[in-house]
Amino acid sequence: MNSSQTRNLLVADPNSLRREMILQACASHPALRGHGASTVAELYRQTESLMPAYVALAVEFAQMREFTALASLFDMIGAELVIHGETPMSSLSYRCFRVVGPNDATSLVDALAPSSAAATGNPPGPPRRVPSPGPITQVVPQRDPAKAPEIIAIAGSTGGIVAIEKILLEFPEDCPPTLVVQHIRPGFADGLVRRLDRIVAPRVVGAIDGGAIHRGHVYVATDSERHLGLISRAGLRARLLDAPEVSGHRPSIDVLFDSLAQLGGRHRISACLLTGMGADGADGMVNLRANGAYTIAQDKETSVIWGMPQAAIQRGGAAVVLPLDRIAPALLAGRAALSRVEGFVK
Repeated sequence: MNSSQTRNLLVADPNSLRREMILQACASHPALRGHGASTVAELYRQTESLMPAYVALAVEFAQMREFTALASLFDMIGAELVIHGETPMSSLSYRCFRVVGPNDATSLVDALAPSSAAATGNPPGPPRRVPSPGPITQVVPQRDPAKAPEIIAIAGSTGGIVAIEKILLEFPEDCPPTLVVQHIRPGFADGLVRRLDRIVAPRVVGAIDGGAIHRGHVYVATDSERHLGLISRAGLRARLLDAPEVSGHRPSIDVLFDSLAQLGGRHRISACLLTGMGADGADGMVNLRANGAYTIAQDKETSVIWGMPQAAIQRGGAAVVLPLDRIAPALLAGRAALSRVEGFVK
């Protein structure tokens, strides 16, 4: 069978014996390709990299506080979720399988394989439509027009998809023009844009080279072959740059931040660097802060991987360090928030 016709099954289980039993059972099904994850951080990385069609999640992970965010991520990419373990949580609205031996593992995989095999003749469809949430309470501090941002930048990597969604859910319909770079597997950024546009108040679109940017719009870097930047030419316009990878990525957060830093003397800018592995965005955030931007790094406690934010903090790029649930109001308030927030970086 052509490898392009197989579907990824991600087996997330801290129990190595049980995880290997399910992966071995998966190996006998040509319609499925199995992958394993043993920690929550690895689960996020694998999910955002592989975009699996199926996730077999151990009950131990389903009982953790991160489960709600994980379930949202699985919904976002259209992955079918099953819960497995010795005593699976049957109260959840997902299929559950008791897995204590090879036969149980085979039963779990067999239950997934028929639907996967039936789909291999067609290209994968769009992610399942996720119902829009009800109205949320906007927690936006009073903004000083003289300090409120004219441009907002949001960037993340591992764990960033859920973090970005949480931030944008708090943005009002008339938010400042917002640019987003999220490290994501090529071809899946468009799906992220579609989902966000359904559930948040501002309009969410893919960035277009030379396109003017406007209030009430969020512009996402969806082109895996070009970097996203911003230029001032007959107004502010998005710019897609043909260039090699920077900091190991394309689109790169550093490129976006550096382009915004060049506008820092003429425009008020707020930027945040979210959860993620590596250091992309750290140097760019240093440049942003040096040019007058209000810069935020996500704190360690709410980050899946505290790599990029930590690098920005260590290099002096972060004006403040905040938990995820405080980042949206701070971005919207801009420098006016500096006199109110805790977590200053000296």
